[in-house]
Amino acid sequence: MKQELHANRVQLAYASVLSWTSSLGIFFIVAGYVAYVFRLLPSAASPAEVALHWHLRATELHKVVNVPSGWNWIAQLGRGDVLSYASIVYLSSVTMFCLAVIIPVFLKEKDRIYTVLTLLQIAVLGIVAAGLVSGGH
Repeated sequence: MKQELHANRVQLAYASVLSWTSSLGIFFIVAGYVAYVFRLLPSAASPAEVALHWHLRATELHKVVNVPSGWNWIAQLGRGDVLSYASIVYLSSVTMFCLAVIIPVFLKEKDRIYTVLTLLQIAVLGIVAAGLVSGGH
């Protein structure tokens, strides 16, 4: 007997946002890559210079190559290398956008437990992304 699968409102809302934010993220990655590799925007570190030091850990790379660390990249969004990095940051935050969209669905369905859990997930992801906690690395 064949079992039919049906998506509920939460799944449809999450999937809808995931679809367009992921597609936008792929576009940003390609645009950032093109801007960086073809030097359409000024960059502090050329692709060749980064490749030369590819074997270094991030902390060591920051000492050798002039690349922003922490949240300092936001002030330098006009640079090709930073724009490429920003596209990765955007794509990694897509989960938080998807979770934020399903909160109203949970509230409409009066599902308080899932609303609270979703809010907590967003809070934890935001705290970690902001660098307020560290795994000691």
